[in-house]
Amino acid sequence: MVEGGKIANSEDTERLLDNDDGTEVQEMVMELSQEAKDMDVDGAMDQSIKTEDEEEEVGLLSMSFKLKVLLIGLCTSYFFYYTAFSMIAPFFPDEAENHSVPEAVIGFIFSSYSFTAIVLSSLSGRIIPKIGARSGYLVGMFGAGFTTLAYGFLDKIDDEKTDLFIVMASVVRIFEAGFCILSINSSVAIIFNQYPRSVQGKVLGLTNMFFGAGLTSGPLVGGILFDVGGYGLPFYVVGAGILLTVPFSYWVVDKHIDTDRQEASMLKLFRKAPGITIPALVRVVTGIVHAFIMPILALYLTSQFMVESKTLQGLLFSILTVGYGVGSPVWGWLGDKPGLLRWSILGGILLVTIPVFLMGPCPWFHITPTLWLLGTSLFFTGAGVAVGVIIMVDIMEKAKSSGMEDNMALGAMVSGVYWCSYFIGTATGPIVGGLLYQIWGFGWTTTSVAFLCLLMCVMYSAFMARESVLEQHRAKYSDLEKNKREMRDMTTINEKVPLTKSYPQYTEE
Repeated sequence: MVEGGKIANSEDTERLLDNDDGTEVQEMVMELSQEAKDMDVDGAMDQSIKTEDEEEEVGLLSMSFKLKVLLIGLCTSYFFYYTAFSMIAPFFPDEAENHSVPEAVIGFIFSSYSFTAIVLSSLSGRIIPKIGARSGYLVGMFGAGFTTLAYGFLDKIDDEKTDLFIVMASVVRIFEAGFCILSINSSVAIIFNQYPRSVQGKVLGLTNMFFGAGLTSGPLVGGILFDVGGYGLPFYVVGAGILLTVPFSYWVVDKHIDTDRQEASMLKLFRKAPGITIPALVRVVTGIVHAFIMPILALYLTSQFMVESKTLQGLLFSILTVGYGVGSPVWGWLGDKPGLLRWSILGGILLVTIPVFLMGPCPWFHITPTLWLLGTSLFFTGAGVAVGVIIMVDIMEKAKSSGMEDNMALGAMVSGVYWCSYFIGTATGPIVGGLLYQIWGFGWTTTSVAFLCLLMCVMYSAFMARESVLEQHRAKYSDLEKNKREMRDMTTINEKVPLTKSYPQYTEE
């Protein structure tokens, strides 16, 4: 009797109204009419949802002007943050030695950034919804600029006050890391909230490209500014650059973004969506690959190729991050293609595995080590590691498919899992690389890391197969539930309108 949200036959309705029991039949007709209206409303809602989805299918160039400007601000902040992070490498150790700081303590000062990032990223699901993504982004940016400026005054401490220098350098470094991670995790929540799904991978890819650009150019920028103006100038310039982006970001970030202040913990995310464990492990492995070579490459270049020039060594270090910067937007573009997200991640892991085997090269290959082979391997390793930028999207999609509510807290938790996993890898990578190099040498160290990548390929392939089966079961269950609901609706209507009573002319006499 109901078709397409309308009463199917007005003549049938008139016959119902002519029955003896007119009151009951009229009530039944009113109920059916209400059901028809509800169906019209549902249809309108479905059409509205469809229209919204169609509107979200946009590209970077067709985004609104404000979203484009916001993207510029995000990329600029990422560049400055990681320029500040990496620019101390050429000159800070010398300043620390002038204050009689032991080498082990210098290493602790450097690594304090990663350990602080691990702790704060794990708490982002509680912190960001409480203070708001917009506030977290702006406060983190202001704090990062202020602490970067403060680092430029450490040389004013007397050389004899070693303990004071160690304490101040560690405290400022920890606060710098805290403010940067707060701003970065908040920016990820903003990206998931402000940008449509069709461009999220591209936006994350572009921001991470500037992340890689900051890592690459940081030592060069720091070295040049140090030669020009001494210890403080690099921090004054970069710190001022960060602070100048604050008013710009205050204007472009939506003021109404923080309406949802629901808090959640990372443990809740893992309990509700345990399937995110494998993507998180992939991010840990890419972090290890990104960092394991840092303490051993210079030693290997000196011992194997007699390369003692710091400029040439720095250029070879930069090849890795150049590859990362090139690969980030490519993986972001591939990850936005329907059905290619997880295949892209698997391809990225494979792309990492092959050049890491050749970087040593693996002793089983009997290949003579050369600088061009090393440089090429470093570039493609960086390009493969950049696949980590779309792992965040994979974690988000898995969390939502597991029933997690798509809100600000979820964006903060996903960002926390992503960056916590990455910094676990960057914190453990140099330790693993240094120990293996001391025991086995460069060739077997890179081979061991390559086998770790190969193991991750197998694990992620199994994860993809399992998810494919689960998605098929979910689709079948969804269709079955839909059919059951339709059958229940038809049964209810038949019970309300007995055929022998409502249509006596169609029954046998």
